[in-house]
Amino acid sequence: MPSLIRPKLPPEVEMAISLLGNRARVDILRRLSMLGPSTIGRLHAAVDISRPSLNRHLDFLAKAGLVQTDPPAGMRHGKDVVYMVQSARVRELTQKYTSYVQGM
Repeated sequence: MPSLIRPKLPPEVEMAISLLGNRARVDILRRLSMLGPSTIGRLHAAVDISRPSLNRHLDFLAKAGLVQTDPPAGMRHGKDVVYMVQSARVRELTQKYTSYVQGM
């Protein structure tokens, strides 16, 4: 049986596939865009995934630069965290993905 060969892709394209290929992450970005800056409680009420799963996805999105937190990680000390979409970064990533697919 032939094995799956994964083509080498630029890192930004790999990241876009990882993000855009995940329904939960796309929904989280969409809801945050619609709601505006939100605490995890407000966001959890708007999405249909478990709280631990939401936390994992938000961490991934924050590390990718698509979501910003206030206060930043490491400075929270019991404070409520507010999550915000970084629209410019979302546009940049989707444009790089689209350009790659179109052979540009």
